[in-house]
Amino acid sequence: MDMDLLIELAVKAVKAYLEKEGSIPPSVAEDPKRTALILTEDHCDSVCSLEKNDSELCKVTCALKENYEVDVDCFDTVVLYDMTNSNLFKIANGCTDSKFLALAAEAILKGKRVLMVKEQVEILKYKDTAPKAIYNNIYKNLQVLLDSGVTLIGEDDVKAAICEGAAAVKAGGPAKAETPVTEKSVDPESVYEIKKRVVTERDIREAMAQHFKKIKLPERPVITSLARDTARDLGIELI
Repeated sequence: MDMDLLIELAVKAVKAYLEKEGSIPPSVAEDPKRTALILTEDHCDSVCSLEKNDSELCKVTCALKENYEVDVDCFDTVVLYDMTNSNLFKIANGCTDSKFLALAAEAILKGKRVLMVKEQVEILKYKDTAPKAIYNNIYKNLQVLLDSGVTLIGEDDVKAAICEGAAAVKAGGPAKAETPVTEKSVDPESVYEIKKRVVTERDIREAMAQHFKKIKLPERPVITSLARDTARDLGIELI
């Protein structure tokens, strides 16, 4: 008999015996078929593609197709799509007012392996255009979820991460979260200049968002009472 075949048969016999006795080490046991739950509010093409690519390695279930009547405990991995600014806020703050949000929150609270598709995170699309104060305020909700164990991952890497487990993510590295827009440090004596004649509360808060403590006003400015009150409350000097 071929020696390689003999060795293979011997290994299988030993493994079968150990499995029967219940003493086979986890590293030797065969990996079970992985299961993934897709959480989305809209059955998009990318989700359909994942479902069609079921294999011996993984089984993909779309919660939307099941009307969200699923048990997260039955899945190894949960993948989050449709992470709008509103959905991020609700999950991060425990406001689960829909079945979709309730399942997402449950998966995180139970410590499940949760992947969030980076391209589906709304706030990340506005990094280069949103006012810094607003961007950072919304980003805080995303950071709460990342700090709670959620992994941000590129859409092209989802299938591999589901079927091959955590090792697939580690090998290529998870998608990096966009860092909040950091403000440059401002000299306390620096002055924020407003050139338009009418000064509103919004102007005061914009200066505050950029860490200015002094605002230079135009000649003969018209300052709303709310703007004055805001400047006083925030400790901003009008000059």
